[in-house]
Amino acid sequence: MRNTIIVTVLLFIAVVAATVYYFSDSSSKQENATKTLQYLPADTYFITAFKNNQTTDTIFRNFELFEAIQGKQVFENLKTLKQDFLGSESLKGKVQDTEVILSFHPSKTGIATLFSIALQEKLNNTTLETIFHGIDSKYKQNHVDTLGHRIYRFDKGIKDSVLYCTLYENVLFAGYEPALLYQVLDKAVPKLDAKQIAFFINHNSKNTPLSLYFNNSQISPLAKQMMRSKFGIYLQQIDSLHGSTAWNLNFKSDALIFKGETKLDLNHRTYLHLFANQSAQVQTLANFLPKNTASYLNYSLSDIGSFHHALNDLFVYRKEADKIKSQQQLIEKESKVVFQTDILPLWNDEFAIAALDNDVLLGLVSLADSSKFMETAKKISSNQGDSIYQFNYSNILYASFGDPFKSFQRPYFTRIGNVLVIANQTGILRKYRQTYFENQLMSGTAIFKNHNAIHSNRANVTFYIEPSTAKNSIITNLKSEYAQDFKDQDDFGYQNYYSASLQLSGNEGGFVSGFYAVYKSKNRLGGTPEWTFQLNSRLINNPWVFDQSENSKFILLQEQDHTVYALSPSGKELWKTLFQGEILGQPIQLQDRSIILNTRSRLYRFSPDGKLLPGFSIGLANNATAGLTLTNFNNEKRIYIPCSNQIAVYDLNGKKIEEWKNPTLDSRILFDLKAATIANQHFIVAGTSQGSVYFFNEGGTLIHKQELNVNGQTLKNPIGIITTSDKKNSYIIVPKDKGELIKVPFEGEPIKLKVGDWGSNFSFNFEDVSGSADKDYVVLSENNLSVYNQRDATKYFEYKFVDDVNNTPTFFKVTNNNDLVAVSTNNRMIYIFNEDGLVRDGFPIEGMSKFYFGPIDFGNNSSYLISSKRDHKLYVYKF
Repeated sequence: MRNTIIVTVLLFIAVVAATVYYFSDSSSKQENATKTLQYLPADTYFITAFKNNQTTDTIFRNFELFEAIQGKQVFENLKTLKQDFLGSESLKGKVQDTEVILSFHPSKTGIATLFSIALQEKLNNTTLETIFHGIDSKYKQNHVDTLGHRIYRFDKGIKDSVLYCTLYENVLFAGYEPALLYQVLDKAVPKLDAKQIAFFINHNSKNTPLSLYFNNSQISPLAKQMMRSKFGIYLQQIDSLHGSTAWNLNFKSDALIFKGETKLDLNHRTYLHLFANQSAQVQTLANFLPKNTASYLNYSLSDIGSFHHALNDLFVYRKEADKIKSQQQLIEKESKVVFQTDILPLWNDEFAIAALDNDVLLGLVSLADSSKFMETAKKISSNQGDSIYQFNYSNILYASFGDPFKSFQRPYFTRIGNVLVIANQTGILRKYRQTYFENQLMSGTAIFKNHNAIHSNRANVTFYIEPSTAKNSIITNLKSEYAQDFKDQDDFGYQNYYSASLQLSGNEGGFVSGFYAVYKSKNRLGGTPEWTFQLNSRLINNPWVFDQSENSKFILLQEQDHTVYALSPSGKELWKTLFQGEILGQPIQLQDRSIILNTRSRLYRFSPDGKLLPGFSIGLANNATAGLTLTNFNNEKRIYIPCSNQIAVYDLNGKKIEEWKNPTLDSRILFDLKAATIANQHFIVAGTSQGSVYFFNEGGTLIHKQELNVNGQTLKNPIGIITTSDKKNSYIIVPKDKGELIKVPFEGEPIKLKVGDWGSNFSFNFEDVSGSADKDYVVLSENNLSVYNQRDATKYFEYKFVDDVNNTPTFFKVTNNNDLVAVSTNNRMIYIFNEDGLVRDGFPIEGMSKFYFGPIDFGNNSSYLISSKRDHKLYVYKF
């Protein structure tokens, strides 16, 4: 796939900007920039500037985004220039706080870097030689005279690290390729013109740390230098994009974000010009692309009529209009379908092309009316079976949308809702339909979701690429030396970019433009695990964190074979043991730091070092169906365990409380038991699957039973509890289907409430998510998460998942105020929400459905995600 090579161009531009993020100074003097820029060759790829001062040292200590693309050798060369030359005692006073222009240029060996420094005082070669003698003695110095100027050479005996310098018009030029310096000195070599320099100066923002400039026409030569193949669909459009671009930087530790202006040369007629007078629209077609999409181009229109008019003018300019018109006349003659009145109105305002990881191309078109389209399609296409059709006439899509569909002469298509999906082979569409209906879509992946969080969903043109998915195509189409660099993970880091995108939004004949790239930074939230631990099988519980001593904690977890591990906060195994069965519910740590929990068949109490306390473990007479509840009634701690339709009660020594009368309930107890003290009376409350609520005292006497009218429904969700100072205003919350719940008071008649609109397949939890001091109704139904205020049933927030979600939400207390709600989707994506319903920074992240989020040690306020993947390895990420 020739198209994906553009990522190299984009990422290279991005890293230049990232490089000088720490270098830049918004108070740079324009006259110095103008003086320096006028000597740069006309074929300069891109330019930026920075002030030479102490703040620039940051880049040379640790900036992985920069080193990833430049490579370690170039990175070392730049550190050399900064430390040994600009930072030397003999030169530092002459260049301190002086503006340095950093520019990149074509060369025989690849891409050459040039540093240009307009000196603060007038110097001659004699003075300069004296200054250079103060440079570190490890450099062997000599010079050569050429073109009437002297070029100095600094060699420390390392290959490809010889620095060349020359003084010209009181500007010091330095680089690692002498041919570039010759171009600067040679007046016969064309230089940047005044308009380009003015554009760069005028768009250097005073309010951002960096402005980056490049001539649009230089993107094509840069790409051609790197590629072994001809341009594909993507770069054919960029190839003809004349004009200039200036971007301002919005820096993140794990992403590069640039926004600015792209000015077009209106003397050129190109396809992208058609969008310059459109306005940005919401783009949605990426949600229909399969998971193995490597890259795509998405187009959207605000004025469909003006677009088609301008497209027709472009066909006339290209001398294609007559051919297209004759094809349309053939359609009208044979099918009685008029292109302008019958076909064009079928299309909506959005279309796209996408390249998959196997080089296959897909096209997508949004339909204005899917029913009307199918009526018309029957007249101009033939049915191929399996809901797939083929156009009977050529260039229908090309005449409708232009360049993106030039390779789809007489394609096959299938309809998914209001979207037409196009390919050149029926097998591609059959596979696509299977992928779509299995919900294996790119929109559900962590990479795409995280990228969507930084780039806009409104644009006229969006180019998106995932280097990991496009890897094979990129390598195939790069020249060998660049392909080698792309594959080299020791000296480079190209493949550490999750994603990149370029967006254009029409702006009165030009574009508001932006570039975005997300990097696998070790500093990124959730980007690189702090540590990993290899398990033998999958986790079957959420991990837990408990106190080990007064100043340390430990992590407890259980895998599928029921082995229980205790790990230190740094990932060291402290101990492991085998429990009889899966841990149910939430283990509880007591004041002496011992932990109590139960499996289906046994009750355990053990110390933080893994040793069982005397008398434990204890076999349960009846199998437990949920985790235990601990009470402290009358200063006596007791353990209550639901065992299907009975209750087992023990003291902390494991002795069974025989006086507990333990009646048989009418059906299975719903999850854990609730304990409360109201008006000095103690209660143990159980809800059952048949819709009954039992109120016991601490001795096991049934105070009363409330049978609810649930219309024959079998209840499947846990009950909630609201306690106040009196029994009439204290309630048990019983969730039902159809958006209803029942509030059962400790004294009085039940109250039925309509809260939401969930169906029969839902999960219900009663937790404090909003931080409002009251617990909230948290409902997950049909992939929709909703949080309601329990006082008036108003909705705090809702979130619609693109992916299916069959896992119930989990809750983690990270602050003292509220619980964080967390959800794991069926395609192994973990979401954690703030109280305002926004997804926390760094999420979603890939992981299995059993996980923990929160602190893991004393003295460390950071939160950590503990999760696993299909490799049965535990991953611990810092947030």
